[in-house]
Amino acid sequence: MNISMTHLPILLVAVPILMSALMIFLRSNANVQKWLNVSVSFAMMLISIILLLQVWNGGIQVYEVGEWGKYGIVLVADLLSSGMVVLSSLVSFLALLYSLDYIEGRSLNSTYHSLFNLLVAGLNGTFLTGDIFNMFVFFEILLLSSCGLVIANEKGGVTKSSDKMEATFKYLILNMIGSIVMLIAVASLYATVGTLNMADLSVKISAMTAAGTLPWHTYAIALLFIVVFGNKAAIFPMHYWLPDVHPTAPSPISAMLSGVMIKVGAYGILRIFFLIFRDALFLLQPIIILLALVTIIIGAVSAVGQNDVKRLLAYSSVSQIGYIFLGIGIGSVYALTAALVYLVNHAIAKSMLFLTSGGIIHHAGTRDMRQMGGMNKTTPIMSIAFLIGAMSIAGLPPMGGFIAKFILFDAGLRAEYYIPVAIALFFAVFTLFYMFRAWLLMFWGETRDVEEYGEYSSHKPSLMIALPIVSLAALAFIFGVYAEPLIALAQAIAEQLIDPQPYIDAVMTRVVR
Repeated sequence: MNISMTHLPILLVAVPILMSALMIFLRSNANVQKWLNVSVSFAMMLISIILLLQVWNGGIQVYEVGEWGKYGIVLVADLLSSGMVVLSSLVSFLALLYSLDYIEGRSLNSTYHSLFNLLVAGLNGTFLTGDIFNMFVFFEILLLSSCGLVIANEKGGVTKSSDKMEATFKYLILNMIGSIVMLIAVASLYATVGTLNMADLSVKISAMTAAGTLPWHTYAIALLFIVVFGNKAAIFPMHYWLPDVHPTAPSPISAMLSGVMIKVGAYGILRIFFLIFRDALFLLQPIIILLALVTIIIGAVSAVGQNDVKRLLAYSSVSQIGYIFLGIGIGSVYALTAALVYLVNHAIAKSMLFLTSGGIIHHAGTRDMRQMGGMNKTTPIMSIAFLIGAMSIAGLPPMGGFIAKFILFDAGLRAEYYIPVAIALFFAVFTLFYMFRAWLLMFWGETRDVEEYGEYSSHKPSLMIALPIVSLAALAFIFGVYAEPLIALAQAIAEQLIDPQPYIDAVMTRVVR
């Protein structure tokens, strides 16, 4: 392998961090700052795709930073981590493009680009790290950068700054509590096992389990990680921050938060539980299934009563993450495949819906769907895009969401989880109702009362607004009519999760650059 190609994992973390610092120095030259960031973001997307192809064709890659082996910082690119980086890089690139014409100039040209790069670095680092303490470090980078991005101002300022600050405060406090819990869990794990490398942890915990010497509190540590990752994923009862943060954040940041950020929690559960605590899955999986079902119910019921378009989408994200966790909780190869396919399709459709909602809000001057109507005549591109997203989230053919729901329910029935599948299927009807109610309120019928609410904006969506929306809408359709490659990748990832030995071997035998 070309020596330069082995450095791809570290490039995906180091380049965004360096760009974050560089963006601060380029504040006086907005155009250079803007187009350099777009170019680098596009390059990161290409690098992530190359990395995934390398892992698919050549096996798991391990990159030791400083050559300290399992005692130092190790980046591990397997199919799960490299696939998540591709998803993250795609959504972040399109969200950045959208931001260029959506974020108010004073915010965009000061700290926005710098914080955005830190967010990308945090995401890539979280997915690629092979060390559980460094996962905590990258979580903190994610938290601080996303707090700064939530309060960025969008053009046309529909959302009040006081609402942004209130939502950010809730987000910060709840995630700081989550960080404390994670630090306690990581410290307890280190005190028990004596290592922080995830592959090494897996080997030692399995050996202790086989020898009958595993302390009982290891199971309590595993339960703490449900709290940690459940908070990141906004599953019940740790979901209270999300319905305030997602609506008040600028739409491209809402797309990042809902499309990728809450998936960090699902990634953490998959990585930690199926690698480190796989001997405790008999205890953990029923808990995950119960929390998933309650999350589906709470999110769906809450979404039905919403009139704020972004708040509706936020509660929908709560409900939909429950379906992903349901597949994780069932835990078979087929169920994990379904959960991963669902994760990707939800990321694409919900990112597109949040970007579309930004265009809708600009056009209508409000987030209240009751003050809209007839917009299919005035902004047909938003009407079509929202309909595609609604169909995918609701699980209607020919969109990717249909394939995701179908194989998830099929996996549940094959594993004989009849009652959980029945509950999930029943509340999928709620999804159909609230998504199409929203579309009808905003786009169907007569144009709104001009005397009471004013005229719609005549400003047409720019290329920077339309291109990300159209791209994601096309992907939602493509994954519906040609889902085989995605399913094949998801199945390969699921098989690696169920049998983590190749991951352990790659790290412990120090296959390095």
